[in-house]
Amino acid sequence: MKSKFSILFIVLFFSLCSNSSDLSSDKIIISNLDLEPLLENVDVKELDTNFLIINYWASWCLECIEEHELLISLAETKKLEGKVAMVSFQDSRDNAIEFLNNYGYGQVIYAVDTQSKLAIDSGVFGVPETHIIVNGEIVKKFIGPLSLSNVEEIINNFP
Repeated sequence: MKSKFSILFIVLFFSLCSNSSDLSSDKIIISNLDLEPLLENVDVKELDTNFLIINYWASWCLECIEEHELLISLAETKKLEGKVAMVSFQDSRDNAIEFLNNYGYGQVIYAVDTQSKLAIDSGVFGVPETHIIVNGEIVKKFIGPLSLSNVEEIINNFP
């Protein structure tokens, strides 16, 4: 009886492993950026999915504080001007604005995913998470706070 369970376990294990590799090849296409501006002077309708960096963040996230300065620096990079968007995720507008007042604004485009639809469609696990979108497709995900080497990778390899 034990050998039957062992064989069943091995078959299930390899079946799950092969399915997980299939998931990594699935493309995630962004067809609609259903976002609202966090700040009054921002037009999120003009975000271009031909090349865009989206960072999902929240005011209550300690790791988001760590990476915030890196995102501001990234947005100031000549070839990435207007290409870095920070999307407030499951947070209040007041808390998000207080966060920005405390840690800085920079040249980042700030938006809100009010229904979390974009985040869900994009497969966001939590905050912080950064997605690189090229021609409407998520081509790279950074889960967790960005590091200096992640920022260098983005600058050197995209767009």
